[in-house]
Amino acid sequence: MPLRRLLVVLAAVSLAAVTAAGDEKTCPGAPSMTVETACRNASGTQAMYDMCKNALGGVPDRLSDHDVTVYALAAENSALASVGATQDAAIKLVLYNSSLSHEERDAYMECSEVYTTAEHAMGNVLGKLDICSLNGLADDYMNGLLDLESCRDRVLKLPASPLYAMVLVDRNKAALAFVIGKLLGI
Repeated sequence: MPLRRLLVVLAAVSLAAVTAAGDEKTCPGAPSMTVETACRNASGTQAMYDMCKNALGGVPDRLSDHDVTVYALAAENSALASVGATQDAAIKLVLYNSSLSHEERDAYMECSEVYTTAEHAMGNVLGKLDICSLNGLADDYMNGLLDLESCRDRVLKLPASPLYAMVLVDRNKAALAFVIGKLLGI
């Protein structure tokens, strides 16, 4: 839990630095484009496009071109916040819902564990974006995404899991962040 809280604080600081007036993140060689262009390039469906526009909603002056790093940071921060909320929900289910079956309890505990490793990978993404390092960035994105997918696969097998929709959103937000990261050339 302390690692996750640290990552959330670092994510908030990173997002604040990106959105502060006159202090926009720029990385050498990163393309510039509008939010609209970034979301069109990163989305294959209307649902993904809508999620992209929502994830990048905090970017100032959305009609102007920005370094894609700004969008990559915003998307990863959005995904990380969603992951934190889902992990908290899983922990609360395990701790406070005595009617969970053994299978549900095991699935939620496993999800909590893989979410911790996903958060670590996502924190690595934020750290590398913050210093404009693309080295290993695709692997970090993929590691976080695969962790979330393992939880998704586990809760999919449960009858009417209250976490399934949250896990699916987390997976989709992480996938969106990865696709936006690919706009950087990773």
